[in-house]
Amino acid sequence: MHLLPKKLRQKLEFHRLEKEKNQDLIDAQAIDVSAVETLCLALGPYRNLTTLSASLLFLHPHCQVLNHGGARIFGDPRLDFLLDHEKETLDNFLRYAIAISTKGKRGKTGGSIVHSHAFDEKHKLGKLYRQHFGDTLVKEDIRCLFWKESLRTSLHIRNNSIDLDALFAREPRLRFLLPVRNPLDCAISNLRTGHARLFDLGKNPDTKRVLEAILDEIHWVKGLQEKHPERFFYFLENKFTAEHARKLAQFLLLTPDPAWISVVQEAFDIDKHYDYPRPLLAHYQNLVEKKFSAWPDLRQQLLLFSSQ
Repeated sequence: MHLLPKKLRQKLEFHRLEKEKNQDLIDAQAIDVSAVETLCLALGPYRNLTTLSASLLFLHPHCQVLNHGGARIFGDPRLDFLLDHEKETLDNFLRYAIAISTKGKRGKTGGSIVHSHAFDEKHKLGKLYRQHFGDTLVKEDIRCLFWKESLRTSLHIRNNSIDLDALFAREPRLRFLLPVRNPLDCAISNLRTGHARLFDLGKNPDTKRVLEAILDEIHWVKGLQEKHPERFFYFLENKFTAEHARKLAQFLLLTPDPAWISVVQEAFDIDKHYDYPRPLLAHYQNLVEKKFSAWPDLRQQLLLFSSQ
């Protein structure tokens, strides 16, 4: 297979995935989603605590998680509930998401969150999950589904001028979550992993441009949260306490079980921060002061990242 031309390999892989998707859609019809009260989508940049957030939610006994898979979902009229606001489309998505969250692989193909880097041996999450759920990948009683596809979802909403007011009027189950990693760390990580290309800043954007794009994502979600506080939730890496975990559960209509809150605090493991030159820190501070002047509390919390 690897001896075939790249374009031919891509074409064969596309057809393989389409065949697999069609079979998954057939198999998924038997899944009952009537108990699912909330569907929550990640927003914001990649490399932004989204995998950790999804993994923490997967530790809740009533939350199922789908990791990536946007290429198989966005644009498909059978599944793309952001474009088609009919209840049946969202139900189809839920069934399909639950079906494919039992398998898959690491990377954009997506599937189960257990294939993500957060479940690598060096982290606690895999061990904690097995302690509570063993090898079970589908919860017996799913009340919430969390889909981790962040920036591609944000871009899909904006590029298609999706009317969120109309969507919310039709679909009471829908929620959005923005975790906020130290934006400076997030910018460096996006540049190192190649995810920065999704910001459409040209071939070789510098750290300052990527950093501003990340702050723009936070600003966009904050504005939406002001308008729809019951539909948008965000938390910052430097301010995630047991109380924030409780509020997150309540936002998703999940029981804020003390045992889950305790294990979430144990599993909230952040990678070491990078070091930054003073000019970049000053640039960051100026951006935050300018962009978040309307929200003093959030501005102050973001500025704290530059003093760590």
